[in-house]
Amino acid sequence: MSATTGSQAPNTTFTYIPWAPELDSGKVCGVPQSFQAHDRWKGKKVVIVSIPGAFTPVCHQNHIPGFISKLSELKAKGVDEVVVIAVNDAFVMSGWGVNLGGKDQVVYACDNDVAFSKALDATLDLTSKGMGVRTARYAVVLDDLKISYFGKDEGNMGDPEKSSVDTVLSQL
Repeated sequence: MSATTGSQAPNTTFTYIPWAPELDSGKVCGVPQSFQAHDRWKGKKVVIVSIPGAFTPVCHQNHIPGFISKLSELKAKGVDEVVVIAVNDAFVMSGWGVNLGGKDQVVYACDNDVAFSKALDATLDLTSKGMGVRTARYAVVLDDLKISYFGKDEGNMGDPEKSSVDTVLSQL
């Protein structure tokens, strides 16, 4: 399946650590939990932002901070949940989420085995750089599990364009 407007999102498993105040100290790791995409997102408007890796320059400095700073605008346009995904494990995603912020307003989740991204034909092979197959840089808007927007920044190693918060906001 590739990501096309009107198609149904793949029903894959994600792993994450729910934000809790004790995580902010950096001395607690939390307990990973899993969810199925269809179970969690049915009947909701969801923005999913995919990045090649937590703590990587573009993702950490230019991409996800925009979503954090414009959470209220996303919510005002009816977004029920903002989810940031990568191939990184749930512990790394949780630590990164604590570092970036968003607390309980953003879910930082592991795209287990890049299954969700593979189903959307949105992976990035960085094997030659020692990083394996990763989730590509993209954003997808789901409305009751149907894709209403998909924007992939293919080959763009600079500032995000199709997956930027401003582009996503214009699509809501």
